[in-house]
Amino acid sequence: MKRLIVNADDLGASGGTAQAVAELFERGILTSTTALVNQPEWPQAAEYLRTHPELGAGVHLVMNEGAPVLPASQVPSLVDGQGNFYRDAAILRRFGRLRTRELEAEWRAQIEKFIQDSGRQPDHLDLHCHFPYVFPSWFRVSLKLARDHGQLPVRLPFDKALERKAPVMAAKFGFPGWFVLWQGRRYQKMVARYGLRHPDYLEESFSLRAPEAQRTPEYLLGLFEALQDGTTELLCHPGTSLEWRQKDYRVLLDGRLVPHIRELGIELVTYRELTPA
Repeated sequence: MKRLIVNADDLGASGGTAQAVAELFERGILTSTTALVNQPEWPQAAEYLRTHPELGAGVHLVMNEGAPVLPASQVPSLVDGQGNFYRDAAILRRFGRLRTRELEAEWRAQIEKFIQDSGRQPDHLDLHCHFPYVFPSWFRVSLKLARDHGQLPVRLPFDKALERKAPVMAAKFGFPGWFVLWQGRRYQKMVARYGLRHPDYLEESFSLRAPEAQRTPEYLLGLFEALQDGTTELLCHPGTSLEWRQKDYRVLLDGRLVPHIRELGIELVTYRELTPA
């Protein structure tokens, strides 16, 4: 059986993410989204989630963009002098000074804000950008929180196709191939030890840093035909403004996609279907 989660990351971020997610869900192509609760469009997005419980929704745990949900004084190792999260490479340089207890408190607060504002429990957790995956201690925090919130499923970029994908991931993010493969296998074991469910495959080849040839309806039509048995998560970043978000949005509006998925016998699902009964 082939199942597909079409998941929009960054719900709540600027760039028309709330409008795009709503429209694509109502068009039938989008099944799931993941929320950045510290971003400007989150109030609008939260109201939509409150009134559309059938749309799958999780928390996009963030440590590198915007301000923390908690007061900066409670998470001083995570923030700069303006009270915003350190960005990107600065986070990696601060590894030895970043306190994991503060990261856990902040991420827990983000989950609690999601629940309070949307009136619902998240159906999964995942991580914003690749930085939290670099160090096992940071990744482990997310697994602990997933366990504490009822064994929530998680996204696992290091999927069943790890051996094939490791060189591509390494080149994309500037790490040695052996490191990505070694770390990926380690993370697979960590997720298994926590007893957490996850999709079998994560398909990242369509969105964001993908070559232009892979950001077309034709590419997605071919990708659907090549899906493996099991559950695949297709990652996307749609928005109605900002050029890079608009590209995903326009492609996903193509009227051929949903009929083709149905013709292929692929079941469109959410992370909820991964949760044990």
